[in-house]
Amino acid sequence: MGGYMRTIKRGFIIVALLAIVGLGVWHQISLPPSHVSASIYRKGTATTAINHAVFIMMENHTFDNMFGRFPGANGVTNMPRAGDPTEDYNHDGPSLFAAMDGGKMDEFPDRGHIQYTQSDIPNYWSYAQQFGLSDNFFTSMATNSAANHIAMVAAQNGGIFASTPENGCNSVQNDLMDSKVASGKAFWGYPCYSINNLPHELDTAGISWKYYSEENIWNAPILLQSDYKSPNIIKNPNQFAQDVTAGNMASVSWVTPPPDTSDHPPTSLEAGQNFVTNVVNTIMNSSYWKSTAIFVTWDDWGGFYDHVSPPQVDGVGLGPRVPLLVISPYAKQGHISHQQGEFSSFVKFIEEDFNLPSLGYRDALSGTSDLMDFFDFTQTPQPPLILNQLSYSSLLQIPKGQAVQSGGAGLHKSLNPFVGGKTQTFSYSIVYMGSGTPAVHNAIIDGAAFPMNAIGPVSGGGTLYQYKTKLALGSHTYSYTFSDGQGGTVNLPDNGVPLYGPQVYPFNVGNASAGVVPNVALAGKPITFTATYTSPKNIAPTRTEIDIDGVPYTMQRIGGTSYKTGVTYSVSISTLFVGVHYHRYIFDDGSGPATYESTSSPQVTPLLLSSSSVNPTSGTSSTVYTFQTTYTDVNGEAPAQSLLYVDNKSYPMHLVSGAYNTGAVFQVKMTLPTGKHSFFFVFQDSLTSWADPFNPKVYAGPNVGANAQPVQPGTTIDNGEDPETLANMN
Repeated sequence: MGGYMRTIKRGFIIVALLAIVGLGVWHQISLPPSHVSASIYRKGTATTAINHAVFIMMENHTFDNMFGRFPGANGVTNMPRAGDPTEDYNHDGPSLFAAMDGGKMDEFPDRGHIQYTQSDIPNYWSYAQQFGLSDNFFTSMATNSAANHIAMVAAQNGGIFASTPENGCNSVQNDLMDSKVASGKAFWGYPCYSINNLPHELDTAGISWKYYSEENIWNAPILLQSDYKSPNIIKNPNQFAQDVTAGNMASVSWVTPPPDTSDHPPTSLEAGQNFVTNVVNTIMNSSYWKSTAIFVTWDDWGGFYDHVSPPQVDGVGLGPRVPLLVISPYAKQGHISHQQGEFSSFVKFIEEDFNLPSLGYRDALSGTSDLMDFFDFTQTPQPPLILNQLSYSSLLQIPKGQAVQSGGAGLHKSLNPFVGGKTQTFSYSIVYMGSGTPAVHNAIIDGAAFPMNAIGPVSGGGTLYQYKTKLALGSHTYSYTFSDGQGGTVNLPDNGVPLYGPQVYPFNVGNASAGVVPNVALAGKPITFTATYTSPKNIAPTRTEIDIDGVPYTMQRIGGTSYKTGVTYSVSISTLFVGVHYHRYIFDDGSGPATYESTSSPQVTPLLLSSSSVNPTSGTSSTVYTFQTTYTDVNGEAPAQSLLYVDNKSYPMHLVSGAYNTGAVFQVKMTLPTGKHSFFFVFQDSLTSWADPFNPKVYAGPNVGANAQPVQPGTTIDNGEDPETLANMN
């Protein structure tokens, strides 16, 4: 890593995580009964009949979405049935805060108000009927995947709050991520954290553990400085079954499925159930069954509705309810737990079961369940429940957003856009994985079939098919029917339930050419949001609002003379907090409000680099090259670290002129060997790191040699990462 290891004032982070003061709450925390004290047991020795614990973290479903109709559970039962698979909806942290609306839970997108039935998730349902289900279990953090995976092993987020580069502590130097400490204070930081965590504690206590996960953003230990090089991190999740069969199952195992079997939309729920069923069957068919507890949960809300307002224990959580299944010979049959739990409960269970001390403040809270209410260790052990694998077709697949030029930062999307006006052209896209041209290749819109056009091959295999059309006012549904190559047809969704959308309004609202300017801004500096309203009937809007992180602002007309051709509205906001922001436009022409979600996410930071350059951009090996950038910190802090990286080797930079709060110029001069070079800058104040340009790219230049060609100033190049692939695998 160029001779240095990034730090982010980790001591400050740990202290902030422990100091939770002045925080508002939506609900009081319910207190579960205490488990029998384990103090009479030797540290590291199981205090119950459970000698092995397995935690399976699936993806992106709320409790109401999956188990709202489960008898006896606290669930909503009247939502429309969901198609399987369904679209991948926006589910980042800012959009979640907007959806929860301060605990009122009334701003979830309409398309997220859907749920599955027993016939859609038969294996999950069977586990809930035979063993245990919680209807009061929440995500630890009110955001998407990465922070919640950390909470599962550390009972805190360590600052992680958003999706993170896949390499964690092995990331390149200018990889940054949106972060928050428990007080809610946000910052930008390098994705490697020094926090106490359960794998480290298990090592200290001599308790075996293994973490099975592909090396991507779901792999929690690679984000932890104490663990990321551990041989216990197994990069093939399918090896878990092999280890069980071979008698090598660890005392504590975390199993994260590969993306296509994770339940993450738009993957098939049958594929996810088959992964879980294989893990459970393997354990049940082994001698480990008699001493094992299996916990199955889902890591975030996925854009789906849940009606229960999450208790707020600090500035970053709790997040929405997600299902929790507990499978064990000692699980109470058909038990529905109402005790308040979250991912830190997994840590607390291990601490209780193996007589270990608390790691952080979350697992130490008396209101955090230790999950022991699921068990009756005096009962006759339950026999194995061996379930069959479920059949499904993967011949039709919803494409990634990039394949259909739909934006959305890599979301899997079949319909674009989800909402629009009468003049809007809607695009339906599907990937056919079969060979040749299918005789039937139809988009089914509101029950009518329309032949789709073959566009061409897509990355990852298959052929992209599309159909584009305008639609009448109102709500619509869609699905797909293709030949299966064997004389029959295959449908998507394969459960026969059409997908919901689009919603067509009398008018259209879209980002104007300016959109969001700037996309990255200093705290306290204005960000301008601009949108264009178009009404075919030339009707003036009665409401022109933008909702940013759940807070409404009125937009003002700034351009255009005809509503029929488009009128532009704008608002500038300078009070946005540090971090990533979600926004949507809410307009009305008197016929009813319409909500248009934006695909851009402006970012606010307490420090910024600008006017970065190298001069000259070409020359010989004797030429002196000047690297320069301007550092601005809203608090006027001097940088704790000011580094230039040339070809991944670091060089300290020196202040030349200017003030930190208005712009301080830093330089370093050097000669370079013949060849093509690249560079970037990394600065850090008391908490936040920053790279320029915003990760994960670097600048090209200078070119050095007798006949070297100049590089266009500001040219950036990829650093070898694939940000589009990483952006939404959470």
